[in-house]
Amino acid sequence: MWLSLIQTLFAVEKKPDQVSVPELLKAGFPPHLVASWKEKSKQSPEKFLEWKRSLKGKDAALVSKVWKEQQITLYTNKHRLAENNTSKQNVKFPRNTKDQKSKETTSKSLEGSDSLYELFFGMSYQNLDVRYLPRKEKNHSSVFLGGRGKGQIWILEKRDEEFSYGVNFTYQQFRLTSGNRYKPIPHFYFAKDPNFYSQLERTGSPLPQPLLLSHFLGYRYLREGKDYEFGMYHADAFSAYPGLYFVSPNKSYSGVWSARENKSSLYVNDSWNSKDWGNHRVQSESILRKKESVGFFYLKSESPESKYFLDATVYRDSPLLYGMVSPEEVRPQIPQTLGYTRGSFKHFLGFEYLSSIEGHKYESGRSGFFPFFLSEWGNLLYRYREYNESGNYQYYEIGRAAFYEWRKEKTVVSFGFESRENGGQWEGKLALPINTGNLLEFSAIFREGHPKTRAWFENWTYATDFNINLTDRGEIIKLKWVSPFISVNISYSEKENDPNPILFINFQLLQKIDL
Repeated sequence: MWLSLIQTLFAVEKKPDQVSVPELLKAGFPPHLVASWKEKSKQSPEKFLEWKRSLKGKDAALVSKVWKEQQITLYTNKHRLAENNTSKQNVKFPRNTKDQKSKETTSKSLEGSDSLYELFFGMSYQNLDVRYLPRKEKNHSSVFLGGRGKGQIWILEKRDEEFSYGVNFTYQQFRLTSGNRYKPIPHFYFAKDPNFYSQLERTGSPLPQPLLLSHFLGYRYLREGKDYEFGMYHADAFSAYPGLYFVSPNKSYSGVWSARENKSSLYVNDSWNSKDWGNHRVQSESILRKKESVGFFYLKSESPESKYFLDATVYRDSPLLYGMVSPEEVRPQIPQTLGYTRGSFKHFLGFEYLSSIEGHKYESGRSGFFPFFLSEWGNLLYRYREYNESGNYQYYEIGRAAFYEWRKEKTVVSFGFESRENGGQWEGKLALPINTGNLLEFSAIFREGHPKTRAWFENWTYATDFNINLTDRGEIIKLKWVSPFISVNISYSEKENDPNPILFINFQLLQKIDL
């Protein structure tokens, strides 16, 4: 009985109506189940529990999964203690780590829990081994110590030889963030420290993306249960003059604007769900200014019966983003605009289209794929692809590929070989969610002979679930493992007829202690 009382007193509680729609979708909820959860969460605890017990099959498993991961409780501690005192049955819910949320940090993850104080510490180290690169740009390391509780969070850091700080203070409806770590907006591009980045940013993590010195002062406005925030900021790395910022509920939309320089940065991470029209999610981030604008847009759509899928992305890359999106890549010399679309039926019958403009180089291509063997353990597919390059050169190639592929929710297993007129390429990609909050990713390509055009290389970046790049490298290997407390990122690539490979290694560690 005493053990039950202690667990009750110190449990981190969350009510069903505090679980957001993006969190439910992230856990794999179909639209009808999301709607049912939100509707029942507005009713009495007894009604919600009755609905939970009435579920069967996959719906019941998904609800139980979120129930455990989000540490759901239907009653307050006071209520449960009263039940214990009257010898009534007390229901306890196990504590567990939370699943990663698509590439944003919620207000709760910054503020922590009001019921305890938490210390955290850790380190990071990265090495970019590129010939002729100055030593100070090859190696970067950091150590940090911080704490959070009762809506406040602080951190002290040493990045290379520089000391920095970060604070996030809230008082009633006001928020103040200052330093090199915390900000109320979830932007990845905004004032990014080009030498550091965080793969441990997720729900419940005290480590959002490292910043250059920035300050925010804002007002949090609560209306109809939704939290809006707006205020002023100053960050020399983004603009020499102060500006305004805005954040919508759940941080689905946010933006910053510098009127003096007419420069802004926008962020979108939202989803729409319809019983008749399916599930749709959009992610976008951009820096808009008169001279040059950069950023990306990503759209993912799925039919109601999970039969039809569409992925579309467009981005503009330039030296402005060097070190922000892919730290392991060499600095781009010429801005590039690329668009890619992939549509499929049950992931085995579909099409692809790509278009790229990079200086005077214009590349485009299209492809179709269909199965010649189907099974519940994966499919054997045939792919026909056309490659075109115009501008400086006039190249045209046809690629014919056979590969094995299995896709289910966030799990991807794919490998195969494509033959071209002057060579070919081996391709492989892997994404495996392991337990709660752990993700293993692998992607590789090996080119043989002398293909005339560049390869379409599918890999993963911080900002989106999916991205496509063009590469002429003879060999690329990327390996990533991310968990709530550790991350490892390794990338190796070689150019054709070039003895200077590029090796990138990044290691990050986070340890938390509840007091």
